[in-house]
Amino acid sequence: MSERENGAGGEQRAEHADIFEPAEAPPKGGPAARRLGGDEPLAEMFADLVGKLWRRGRVEMERAARKGRERLTLRQLRTDRDRMYQKLGKEARQLLEGGELDHPGLRRGVERIRELEAKLLQAEDDVRAVGGDPDTDAANPDGEGTGEEGGGSRTA
Repeated sequence: MSERENGAGGEQRAEHADIFEPAEAPPKGGPAARRLGGDEPLAEMFADLVGKLWRRGRVEMERAARKGRERLTLRQLRTDRDRMYQKLGKEARQLLEGGELDHPGLRRGVERIRELEAKLLQAEDDVRAVGGDPDTDAANPDGEGTGEEGGGSRTA
């Protein structure tokens, strides 16, 4: 053996051998053994637990992202469908008013729209009479999206 292994440093190590030796495993079958998983070191158990939590978290995040993408797709499809219904309704109204189309259900729908437009005009005039701006309100202070394409909500 070299002086380094057996010399002054070796004596110091011998005095503190209990510091450098691994702790004894808890007795098998005792409560600590059942709690810590027997001979398995605590660090390894902790690493396994963290790994399981990481994998589970990743799986759940992927599932949530997939669910969010599917909901976004569904919302966009519904929005597109609703816009097409609006466009179709406007086109049907124009065809009905132009005499190119005639159907009792469509006529009732267009008449109801005319009634609503007349009420809208009256309500806008009432707001102006008290010094307000009918194109802005508490729910929509910037005035965007207040009616048909091109801005205003006034239609005859």
